[in-house]
Amino acid sequence: MKFSFIFFFIIPFLCFSQEHMIVTGKSLDRFQFGYSTLSDVREQYKSEIITDTITSNCPHTDKCGKSIYGELNSLFIKKLGIVFQANYQTGELIHKVLLYAPFKGKIDATKNIELGKTTVKEISKQYPKSSLTSTNGKKYWIIKNDHISFLVTRLASDKNYPIEFIEIENRLIKAIILNPIRDLMNVDFEDSCRIPLFAPKTETHRNCYVSKRKIGFYTINFGGLSNYKSVKSGYWKEYYPNHIIKEEGNYKKGKKIGEFKYYDKNGTLIKTKKHPRFLFW
Repeated sequence: MKFSFIFFFIIPFLCFSQEHMIVTGKSLDRFQFGYSTLSDVREQYKSEIITDTITSNCPHTDKCGKSIYGELNSLFIKKLGIVFQANYQTGELIHKVLLYAPFKGKIDATKNIELGKTTVKEISKQYPKSSLTSTNGKKYWIIKNDHISFLVTRLASDKNYPIEFIEIENRLIKAIILNPIRDLMNVDFEDSCRIPLFAPKTETHRNCYVSKRKIGFYTINFGGLSNYKSVKSGYWKEYYPNHIIKEEGNYKKGKKIGEFKYYDKNGTLIKTKKHPRFLFW
């Protein structure tokens, strides 16, 4: 009984003391830019309260207004102080992460960060080559580095930009913005073929495209518009955002032909369907 008593008190302590790990430009914990999705976040944190929300796609700060840069599907986990933003193209792939108190962790396995406690002075020492700038709305001072920025509350009494780190060195870091290395978000095409969107890392098959002449009005080339469009060709696989196979089958010039297999979100085959072959395309 004594052993059981100690065991049950150690487990919660270990859970609450766990720190997050940031690899600059690449990942937060197990979530990797260019691969992980909002569906992955929901699965990983299914025991937490997760808020589906829409956030602004701001280039240098956390809030900038939807009319300027557009809006993104996002998930907010208040208990952890984390906002995951999906990219505009898919609405699922994580392309930016915003961090707020009580977030605590390590950056690149060497730098400690605890929002609400870490100061500008500490960050300026850890990032001696960073630049200090500000937002147009004068809400924050921004400590900018490649793929990671630290936001500091800007006061009405502060001098106008530019200022020196020493002038705000005792202030606390308010928020962190994590951005991906650009190549991680680029589509990897090879000879008009690419790994399927949302595919697991073990997938080696590539979906391919061919050019097909447009019909109707668009066959007349106005203003440099192309008479061709890219369409699906050959054997294709499509995946759900949780990296489970969704459907597979063959395309010819953008149209399904022959037998297709369709799966549910657990990867269970739910139906097959034969698509007719067309004589003239």
